[in-house]
Amino acid sequence: LTLDSVKEAVVTTVKDASDQDALAAYVITENDTDAEDLKESLKRTLPEYMVPSWIIKLDQFPMTANGKVDLKALPAPDIEANQTIYEAPRDEVETLLCGIWEDVLGVSQVGIHDHFFFLGGDSIKGIQMASRLTQAGWKLDMKLLFQYPTIAELRPYIEEADLLTADQSPVEGEVILTPIQRWFFERAFSDQHHWNLSMMLHAPNGFDLSITEQVMQKLLSHHDALRMVYRQEHGGILQYNQRELQQPIAIISHDVSKEHDVKKAISTFANEYQRQLNLETGPLMKVICFHAEDGDHLLIVTHHLVIDGVSCRILLEDFMSLYQQASQGQALVLPLKTHSFKEWAEAIERYAQSQPLKSQREYWAEIESKPLTALPVDHEVTKRRVAETKSVQMQLTETETEHLLTDIHLPYTTEMNDILLCALGLAVQEWTGESHVHVQLEGHGREDILSGLDVSRTIGWFTSMYPVVLEAKPDQTIADAIKGTKEMLRRVPNKGIGYGILKYMTATEPSGHHVHPEISLNYLGQIDQEVTTELFGPSTHDMGRQASPDSEAVYKLNLSGLVQHNRFILSCSYCASEYEEQTIQQFMALLKEKIQSIITHCLAQHEREFTPSDFSAADLEMDEMDDIFDMLEEKLT
Repeated sequence: LTLDSVKEAVVTTVKDASDQDALAAYVITENDTDAEDLKESLKRTLPEYMVPSWIIKLDQFPMTANGKVDLKALPAPDIEANQTIYEAPRDEVETLLCGIWEDVLGVSQVGIHDHFFFLGGDSIKGIQMASRLTQAGWKLDMKLLFQYPTIAELRPYIEEADLLTADQSPVEGEVILTPIQRWFFERAFSDQHHWNLSMMLHAPNGFDLSITEQVMQKLLSHHDALRMVYRQEHGGILQYNQRELQQPIAIISHDVSKEHDVKKAISTFANEYQRQLNLETGPLMKVICFHAEDGDHLLIVTHHLVIDGVSCRILLEDFMSLYQQASQGQALVLPLKTHSFKEWAEAIERYAQSQPLKSQREYWAEIESKPLTALPVDHEVTKRRVAETKSVQMQLTETETEHLLTDIHLPYTTEMNDILLCALGLAVQEWTGESHVHVQLEGHGREDILSGLDVSRTIGWFTSMYPVVLEAKPDQTIADAIKGTKEMLRRVPNKGIGYGILKYMTATEPSGHHVHPEISLNYLGQIDQEVTTELFGPSTHDMGRQASPDSEAVYKLNLSGLVQHNRFILSCSYCASEYEEQTIQQFMALLKEKIQSIITHCLAQHEREFTPSDFSAADLEMDEMDDIFDMLEEKLT
């Protein structure tokens, strides 16, 4: 409506040729202005993704009996004649990137001006993207994806990769324990052998067990960390990478098709196998195939010491690729290995003595100097056991989830963690009445802090854990809370990877004491599209207890979010002897309300608001930024 030639306008959503939502605009103009000219005018003030795919000129709008525009009576756009506003790739690298983004993000068509994070991308999907780019012979510094989130902007920074930098021979020998592994052994969990990460796949037509076994052997020989073992030596833990397994892995098979209660049978067997890994002898993986009437369910149990969330995605991707190769009678071939977990651990030890890391001490000391706010409890406990943990779950609708993944990030240039942490801070403040709370966050731990080292396809436990402080200012608006959370997270050095390195791998710790947050938050990303092929997809059966019932639960509240079946799901684990279920249900309802309020607020914002981190102004406070924009506005008026 701000365009001079437009008298009236209506914008609505329609389905494009790929059955994806797209924008269509209907306009009444004062002259013969061409629709393409209107698009070009809009591009001067709107980003590409907000310019309607179709602009249809009408002489008048169809109206309802109440005098409103009848949206249902508007003519459908000619899908074939006028496809979405999309700029095609201009060279082979942009073509490659568009294909990789479509695959990783699950989007039907990506143009060179599409925004990675507004299409539902996150840091883990960024790693997957960079890994596939490297496999194709190109490389990208991951930090640049956050600075230049469109293919057109990224293209000048894509360089040819040296694919032979990583040694392709089997790794053997002692491996330095990384910070997260040292944290694990420091906690001295009961039944340390039972602390796993699991995946379960469902094949309606069954798995060929000889092929499955062949594939698993290939994965264990290719991914070195899966051959790790752990021994008590000289009062400490020795991590040793075997050149080959002492005993080959075998697929365990169970026919549960005749069981009266198949779900219960699978759960019972799964619980039994979850506790059978042996840290000293290995292998730290078990594979069990359950034969049921609806097909086969393949459970893959791996000890957490050698795998993390990103590694699970790598393992699944490789499993699917190898299984397909073997099914077609082809030789089993995987992309070249990136640098080993052993090399990463050695590089981290060197980095621990570097000046860039030492300069972070002051930041982490400030975080730890803030007094810890204790979360209220229903009952005091001396120990939290996994056996006593329960969980309460909340989920958003498909429409709310789509907004959460995409368009609500436009007004403040946010990411998923910004929104979830903002909602958590608002909910905890309302629940406790406190102005601040420490929250433990997890990062993927593969930050680009070491030049010449690529671990984008390396399996291992890289996770970084670090505390942040969520602070609430008096009478703050939702906008203030979002921007404040975003700026707090942008100030965390290198996504928090330095905290654990300072704590566990340097003589001088971040500060004289350590805070132990009572609440943690971890967003796992979108998991549906990554485990679905023509042959198999995710199984819905219980995978068994991934940690020993006698093991200690680390947090009062452990929040874990993911997107599954196009819905955002947030689970909160808690100790039943510490909290009544109603208390957690009320808290989760409050948290859901805060997330929905943020979604509603962001959808109502039609202008982008900048924050200091958008200009790399790390030392600028939000109120100083607002003052700058106020002065600019005065100058312009």
